[in-house]
Amino acid sequence: MYSKEFPNLFKPLKIKNLILKNRIMSAPNMIFHTVDGRPTDYYIGYLEHKARGGAAIINLGEMSVGDGGCHTPEMIKNDDNLPLYAEMAQAIHEHGAIASVELTHGGNKIKTAYNTVQPMGPVDTISYFERKPVRAMTIEDMEHVCEQFADTTEYMLHAGFDTVLLHFGHSWLFSQFFSPLSNTRTDEFGGPIENRMRFPLMVVKAVRDRVGPNQVIMMRIAGCEPVPGGFTTEDIIAFLEKAQDYIDLAEISRDEITHCTACTYHGYALNAGYAEQIKKSGKIHIPIFSVGSVLSAEIAEDVIASGKADGVSMSRALIADPYLPEKALAGQLDKIRPCLRCLHCTDNDNACRHFECSVNPLIAREARLGFGEDIGKALKPRKVLVVGGGPAGMEAAITAAKRGHEVTLAEKSDKLGGRINFAEADNYKNDLRRYKRYMVDTTLASNIRVLLNTEVTPEFIADGNYDDVIVATGSEPVTPKIPGIEKALHATQVYDNPECVKGDNIVMIGGGLIGCETGIHLSSLGKKVTVLEAMDSYARDAQGLYKLGIMRFMVDKVEIITNAMVKEVVDGAVIYEKDGEEVRIEADSVFYAVGMKSVNDLYFDLDDTPGRVTLIGDAKKVGKVGGAVHTGFFAAMDLGKL
Repeated sequence: MYSKEFPNLFKPLKIKNLILKNRIMSAPNMIFHTVDGRPTDYYIGYLEHKARGGAAIINLGEMSVGDGGCHTPEMIKNDDNLPLYAEMAQAIHEHGAIASVELTHGGNKIKTAYNTVQPMGPVDTISYFERKPVRAMTIEDMEHVCEQFADTTEYMLHAGFDTVLLHFGHSWLFSQFFSPLSNTRTDEFGGPIENRMRFPLMVVKAVRDRVGPNQVIMMRIAGCEPVPGGFTTEDIIAFLEKAQDYIDLAEISRDEITHCTACTYHGYALNAGYAEQIKKSGKIHIPIFSVGSVLSAEIAEDVIASGKADGVSMSRALIADPYLPEKALAGQLDKIRPCLRCLHCTDNDNACRHFECSVNPLIAREARLGFGEDIGKALKPRKVLVVGGGPAGMEAAITAAKRGHEVTLAEKSDKLGGRINFAEADNYKNDLRRYKRYMVDTTLASNIRVLLNTEVTPEFIADGNYDDVIVATGSEPVTPKIPGIEKALHATQVYDNPECVKGDNIVMIGGGLIGCETGIHLSSLGKKVTVLEAMDSYARDAQGLYKLGIMRFMVDKVEIITNAMVKEVVDGAVIYEKDGEEVRIEADSVFYAVGMKSVNDLYFDLDDTPGRVTLIGDAKKVGKVGGAVHTGFFAAMDLGKL
């Protein structure tokens, strides 16, 4: 249990009758899979995978206590389903971890698809997600919610879970009561913080009264609401000073959506400052954990060693690599798969579809594919050629080598990494840079013959006598049919040839992710950047929270002009049309990013090649890192299976 490199992170912690083997909590996330209200083997396998990885506490997240669902269908809590919840708890216990479940109520943000009652909250209003009427809660409503939390806690403890995590943050019901912005009541539940905390205190007291003094109860709560007029850290300290009579640990987050699940444009350990304020107030005696972009063991150790928190919660870092705790404890830091903070895990509509991680194809597929790092050996080892050393090709080569195949990876350039090599030059792509280096280092450390500066032809393949070929030849830029476009360069040249960026006024033609993110990078170099987008919105190829994060980040850094149809690129300017008027914008340098197209001629030249020929990554379908990694992994898994 002792770690010379991480002595604070792996120090045990005793809370009443529970012993945490380290200071890492696997934070709840929105994977909550049911069939007709019943937990599935798929979800049980996911939780067990987390426990095998070494975190001290494993959270099942978000369980609605009743008619309060926000993201996911209700898991029915009855006698028939009790054995399934018991199996969940036991799957976690078998690997030395503590089993916990996050209990939630969305208040005025509940979705009617998951509930049978009208949304309710502090006051009459309109619901956030569905724009439907919300009614103000009565005393009877509050007492009913108290009973729901107590009933659900009692049920889950009976099922074998060790504790619960009461969700009092992220703008759900109790944050709505804390906030002066949403709680404008004039009775004893509104006004000063003493009144606004009254109902939340009723709930924690009801739970404590139901389970008795010896049971551990945890809470997730926002350290503040960082908008004008929102609740403050001092408000939360005042609440926790009273709530600590009923709860035993508080995990500190933030009531701002871009910092609940921050994208790659934000810093690390985002909410540790709030945890530190709470701890150093001198008024709180229960352990304080910090959640929010704690992406590595090094960051976690620093948070604890500096006294900002007693422990950390990790969500996406343990999705990318559930074995992060075990690897860190064993000193195998180079084997930890980094998280991209691309938010694909959240933005993939995972409440309705299969949960996915861009960099970890195994996650949430444990019930089908087995556990962890051991993906098994192929029945029949093959001699395999992988063409292309980008993320798809590297993933395919690494996986094939693990499976026992004889692997050669041929890359036409002088280095591995493919398109994601741009991250080495981008001032904000720290997460992607870490991942690229991890993949390159892992490829070079694997039993893979790597050939750089190698152009693969059908003759090359025939001469090598390969059994199977995986084609990962990537993509190339689309050049728009705009008069004068030869005076412009593709956005990738900003990174490949930085000397091509002339002057301070930059125009980017195309407002997709590449155009927007390159614009952000250029702005960090002190350039004045204008992005011209023909459609009525930008960053359309981004989803949900990542799109929200990038839009908020770039708003004061890059000028975006939508519905701008570029007519011509001329010396020193770009001519575009907007709202029927022609506009000239001066430009020292002009770049474009209007899409990519697959490069797959080699694949079609190999139709007479013996054995399996598989097309993967951008060569198959232009996309992001996740598509490349997943196609590479499963293509390699299919080799030698017969």
